[in-house]
Amino acid sequence: MNENEINNFPSENGPEPMEDRDGQLSDNYTESEPPSSGYIDDDEPQEGFSFNLSSLFIGLAMCFVMFQGTNIFTDWQYILSLSAVIIIHEMGHVTFGKMFGCVIKEMQVFFIPFISYKPRQYNEGSSWRSIKWSLGALPLGGLTVFKSREADEVEYDNYGPSPYIEDKEAWKRLLISAAGVLFNITTFLILYFTLPYMSTECYHIFWPIAVYSLILAILNILPIYPLDGGAIVFALYEIITGNRPSPMFTKICGWIGFVVIILFFWVFPQWMDGFLDKVFGLFF
Repeated sequence: MNENEINNFPSENGPEPMEDRDGQLSDNYTESEPPSSGYIDDDEPQEGFSFNLSSLFIGLAMCFVMFQGTNIFTDWQYILSLSAVIIIHEMGHVTFGKMFGCVIKEMQVFFIPFISYKPRQYNEGSSWRSIKWSLGALPLGGLTVFKSREADEVEYDNYGPSPYIEDKEAWKRLLISAAGVLFNITTFLILYFTLPYMSTECYHIFWPIAVYSLILAILNILPIYPLDGGAIVFALYEIITGNRPSPMFTKICGWIGFVVIILFFWVFPQWMDGFLDKVFGLFF
């Protein structure tokens, strides 16, 4: 999905300036020296590992309520395969965001993060070491949090390229939003054509990754905001008309999209099951 944070449901993704599954951290950027693209967050979490026991309990409780009657707590192949697919998806957003000069605050695998790691900073640049890596307790999707102007407490002074995703051209935001889906589709195609040549052991390992990659790509490309597909539609609208949807309009679309997602995944899951069955019938 995509907001100023790109989120992804099995569903990322994530929301954009729109967009990433969703306002989250407040940031504070200052510059100690005027580097070409150097930013420092004074309110960033401390370097190293952090653990939140309350988030773990909350996430596990929600997981138990949502997945009771299933074997999700013992199916480690499902957990590991889904984790791999979500990491690939979110790394698509992170890679393209970095390519276009965005500052990425955090990358989450699963929701309700309870453990995080912030690398030690050796310089002030917008490097990969500026990203906080988090693991959640609710195995539904992932999230990439981009630095946003709305959440920033210190006004950017326009020295050098802007770190905010909102300030990037529409075509760049479109590619950032689509990157997760593109990474998942690429993963699926590589595995789809190589699985027949794998040993039985490798086949059983990589088959679920291929399936989940296709599912995550299909779900996130749906034109529902704040999924990636909704952010892509907003970016296309801006490219075609030259006008960006108003913040109020995107918020309304976000709430409507949230209701639609709930209906699709929990109230009437047979709708999504039927849709996925038709798509999978084309490949398997």
